[in-house]
Amino acid sequence: MRRLVVASIIFVVISLLVVQPAMGRSVNVDYHGNTEILHRGNSPIWLNYTFTNVFNRTLDVEIQVPYSSHYSYKVYPGESISMPPYGVKNVSVVIYPHKGIERLEIDLVIKILIYEVDQVNPVETKEEHVTILLINPAWFLQPVITHFGLEGNWVWQFVITVVFWLSIGLLSVLVISPVIRKLTEKTKTQVDDIIWNILKWPIILFLFLYGFVAAADLLPIGANYLALINKIYELFLIIMITYLAYRVFHDLMLYEGRKIAAKTKSELDDVLIPITEKIGDTIIIIAGFLWFLSALNINITIFLAGLGGLGLIIGLASQDALANFFAGMHILMDHPFSIGDYIKLEGINTVYRIDKVGVRSTQAYDVFNHEMVIIPNKILANDKIINMMKPDEMGKVKFTVGVSYGVDVEQVLKIVEDVVENHPEIVKSGDRRPTIRLADFGESSLDILVIAWIPNIMDQWRVAHELRVALYNKFKEEGIEIPFPQLDVHIRDMPNP
Repeated sequence: MRRLVVASIIFVVISLLVVQPAMGRSVNVDYHGNTEILHRGNSPIWLNYTFTNVFNRTLDVEIQVPYSSHYSYKVYPGESISMPPYGVKNVSVVIYPHKGIERLEIDLVIKILIYEVDQVNPVETKEEHVTILLINPAWFLQPVITHFGLEGNWVWQFVITVVFWLSIGLLSVLVISPVIRKLTEKTKTQVDDIIWNILKWPIILFLFLYGFVAAADLLPIGANYLALINKIYELFLIIMITYLAYRVFHDLMLYEGRKIAAKTKSELDDVLIPITEKIGDTIIIIAGFLWFLSALNINITIFLAGLGGLGLIIGLASQDALANFFAGMHILMDHPFSIGDYIKLEGINTVYRIDKVGVRSTQAYDVFNHEMVIIPNKILANDKIINMMKPDEMGKVKFTVGVSYGVDVEQVLKIVEDVVENHPEIVKSGDRRPTIRLADFGESSLDILVIAWIPNIMDQWRVAHELRVALYNKFKEEGIEIPFPQLDVHIRDMPNP
């Protein structure tokens, strides 16, 4: 039994030794330095490491440094080294920045591949991350430093940089801006004036901010403070770009859209512009906010997921609003009526004048009741609409008038025809001449049908009233009776009491 236990222990130890490289304990890498390096000038940058082979076999180590057009490099004692069992070696990676770089941040990832002897695939891969911030005087500062011998004098370099960018900003305010203003005033279009009004102050503010950040690079402060200054500068740029996008959208795109909409007869573009304005404002603000959070290294995935969930909730809760919205789009595209048209709805005994078609509802004036009515668009889209202004604005006056039995029918028809044609608003020519007919033998009267056309349909009730009054007076003058409903009862046999 004891022999079995000892054999098991030996087997486990051997197994651990065999798999040790795959478990990440083949070569330990110790870096001697800062992972964030602020480097001024073009002198070499030394990255020093100590490699320790913790395995009981010889290992080959390959060091890979990424290529860049901004620097060259060299590895000491070499990019491939052999590590004896439990051996220790010092390795240096030297970065040589190229000349002409004013400001550059390098995220350097050095890969260390570890092989067993005569093996093709590495048993382990390590990565070493170092951030190098290269800073040198700006192009305009280089000749000044050389001429006056200001190398290493950060005070004068800072002052000269501030004065240079301050001068550029003042030149833009006092000289360039007035010149551009005069040039834009000479053109016929307003687009260049709008663009310059949008860009003028953001450009000037950008010059001042950029000058301050460029001068701050020359201060004898650490990389952390410089990173903070540049982060604040980045956030200001995000706010500025978001503001510019908002102004361009409002002052230029919507401005041109309204001009085009004013020239078209369609009402669709007049309604779509306010919708586009609201949607555009929302998208620009949300995009700018998410960009701002991303610049602060805040994971915006949860916000995007939240926006998606919020959109689903809003969609479910706003089914009626969405139905009205799409019904409004259908009305505007199908164009069953225009602003100012008079319509009727099936089953509703009133007349509406259309005053405004919105994205959710339509505003209509109730002619009979003198009321402003808000009609949801989905009702209009699903109901039968009678447009009283189509195919034209002419209207028809139609009514019947009764006369007593026994009158001269021809005389009555002649009287009615004269009264109708003597009205100044009745159409008397073409295929829309008045129609006078004996329509029916009523229970108490002979029913005369009057059909006449008038130029404006909204005058139909007034004209019908005037014709009725004129006919009543004429019938009274001619002695023609307009009977009231009556019932004659004839008793043939009188029962005995």
